[in-house]
Amino acid sequence: MMAATASPIEMNLMALWLRHRSECRSVGQIVADARAGLLPGVHLEGRSFLIDDETAALAAMSKDAGNGNG
Repeated sequence: MMAATASPIEMNLMALWLRHRSECRSVGQIVADARAGLLPGVHLEGRSFLIDDETAALAAMSKDAGNGNG
């Protein structure tokens, strides 16, 4: 962990989904979007999807986002 970074703890995609799962689309849809590079605010590091921008990621993960449902 680097002391000079603005965000000392990086959150992964699954942790964010778990915190907000009642507001989010299915984890399968979200991971598919992340793998395709279609999930803003998220980047792949090794085998983990890490959150760069929580607000953007949550907006893209919400039940209202994605397939135009609603």
